[in-house]
This record gives sequence, C-alpha cells and structure tokens, in this order.
Amino acid sequence: MFFTKDINLFGKRLDVFRTCFSKPQWTHFKIYLHGLLLGEKGEKNIEDIASNVLDGKHQSSLNRFLTRRKWDIRKLNVLRLKENIENRKGGVLALDDMLIEKSGKHIDGVGYLKDHCTGDTVLCHDIVSTFYRNGMQRIPLYFQPYFKKDVVDQLDIWFKTKIQIAVDLLRLSLAWVEPEAIVFDSWYMAKEILDFINSRGLTWVSKTKSNRLILVDEKWVSLKLYAKHLSKKSFTRIDKMVDEKRYKWIFETTVTMKNVGQVKLVILRVRKNSKSFSFLASNNAKLDGLQVLTYYKKRWDIEVFHRDCKQHLGIGEYQARKLDAVVIHLHLVFLAYTLLKNAWSNPSLQKVLSGIKAIGSACKKLKRWVFDQLSKQLKVQLSIKNG
Repeated sequence: MFFTKDINLFGKRLDVFRTCFSKPQWTHFKIYLHGLLLGEKGEKNIEDIASNVLDGKHQSSLNRFLTRRKWDIRKLNVLRLKENIENRKGGVLALDDMLIEKSGKHIDGVGYLKDHCTGDTVLCHDIVSTFYRNGMQRIPLYFQPYFKKDVVDQLDIWFKTKIQIAVDLLRLSLAWVEPEAIVFDSWYMAKEILDFINSRGLTWVSKTKSNRLILVDEKWVSLKLYAKHLSKKSFTRIDKMVDEKRYKWIFETTVTMKNVGQVKLVILRVRKNSKSFSFLASNNAKLDGLQVLTYYKKRWDIEVFHRDCKQHLGIGEYQARKLDAVVIHLHLVFLAYTLLKNAWSNPSLQKVLSGIKAIGSACKKLKRWVFDQLSKQLKVQLSIKNG
C-alpha cells in the first residue's frame, strides 16, 4: 500500500508527539507508524515500509531511526498515555503475556519457551503487558520483555521472573488508572501478585487451576474434587439471565483457599451434566458470582489486543537484531493500536472510520481512503499537466 511521507491520518492527536523528535525523525516516525497501519501482512518491516513511501528516502534512514535513536521513548509513551486516557477511574486492568515467534536465533533476547496454547516449544520473545478497559476506552499501558536466565546472562542484564515483571508493570499502570478490578489467568495467580494487589486494597479476579486446595470440613480438598461432589441442584442457570454464550450454569460460595485466604469462588459448567468445570476466584467476597464472571470476561480484551497486533499491526514482523530496536518497534505498535482503537475520540479520524470498531476493518478502510486520496491527487496533477 503506497503513501507519501507527509501523511497524517490522526490530525492533532499525532501532532502532540512532535516534541519528541527532530524534523527528520518526525518524518521517519510518521512513515513507520503509518506503515504499520497501511502495509499488507508481511510488509510491516523496515524494508517494506520504506519501499511503500512514494517520496521517501532509502531504507537505511528509516533503519537508523530505530537502531540509532537519539530520542526519548519514555517521553513518547508518557505522552501516549496522557493524551489518550480520559477516564482513569473504574474499568478493568488486565495482565497477560504474548509470545512473538521468531526464526532468527541471532536476535537479541530470543529463547525457547513453551506455548501453552499449542503445547509446543517455540523460539520467541515473550512480552508481558497490561491493558486497560473502561467504557469505550481500550488502551495498552505498559510492557516488558521476559528473558530466561541463560538469555539474560548473554545480554548482561538483571534477571527478573515473569511474576516480578508483572508486579512492576502493575505498579506502573496503577499510577495512571484506578480500576474496579485487576484480572488475569491462572498462571498469574501467584502469591507475590496477590499480595501486591491486596496491599493496595484493590479487587482481583482470576481463573484458578483445579488442583488448588480449599478448606472443607477442616480438610484441604482440591477444587476438582469439591466440584465433583456438588449436586446438580446447587447450580443456577445463567445463560437466560445474562448475555453468556459459553457457560450456562454457575455455583458460587465463599471459601478459604490455601496460601490465598478467603475468596469468592465461582464454579462454571457448560452443561448441567458436564463433568468438567471452570473455576474463578476473587479476593472480594462481596461480589456475587455474575459480577466475578463479568469482570473476568473483560480479560478477553487483552487477548484481542494481542491478536490484532499480530494479525493487523505487524507486532511480530520486525527484523532488527538489537533489542533496543525491537522495544522501539513494540512501542510504535502500541501507539498505532491506541490511536486506532480510540478513534471515537478523534474527530478527524472518526470521519473516516465512522461506525467501525474492529482493528482489521479500520485498517482496510484507511487503505481505501488513502488510495482514494492518492487517486484524486494524481487526477489533479494530470489535469494541470494537460492544461
């Protein structure tokens, strides 16, 4: 998808970042950001973005913008959050990580990790991040790569576990937002994270593994065994009460969970006679079961964010070897997503994307719009040339 170096689809919302760059850097910044939006899948790397600019320079200039930066990436991220977080109180803060598969073993920071979705071991970068949803707002907040111990030794940096990184990201995120609940899957239901959230007096909601132990009649019993002995009458049908398509039956109670303390426990079933269960837990015993389920379902937004970034914004298409350049690429993807997903608050962009919410559809509409603008410009130039 071709475009010109003077392109600015975001109007004043993009101009606020001008102070982060020199004049040449500003041009490279706009080119790279719009290349992430307008390039076809597989064309969101430095070489292809540079080749899609009709009046651009050699790709080496764009490459230096990422690999030899002399601008403040932290300032850029602070401005991104400051300009796009409008409602800071309420909503849900989600925590998760995503694997970005890579084929090059010489890229800084790559290592072999297990993909829990497929069960395979893959060569990848693992990016832990936080995501904020409040009303119409959908904003990724902070991220940090996780590296295995052997990779950290090669990079000569401090080793942090994924749990330690998660706590750091939550601390940074809570300086910006005051969520009603913090949500995460069972992997992050670790004591360090729970203690940190509890110390802030905040609510957390998590999926929990079936081998977690709860106190029943003064004995520690696994959730799986506990649920197995519940009568069918203990469950309440919910699919006709709320907009819930997967789970139809719910059971809720308050229990003491080993190494966690008192929690609201929610047990879900797809069918009344199903022998498999899903378990949710929250430190807020005042919540009812449906509220716990509603909060946890909003965790799906961070999954959608990861999918959109992979499928439509080229988050995994970088070819840079240096870790600094990879981190810059990720920051620019986060910015592209933020500006695009919150187009409802940008008058100039909303004119083009009226009624469109999905990232993929928005990118397609922007490509058509840019193509139409280029066609009109070409017709005007031809008419002037022909007198």
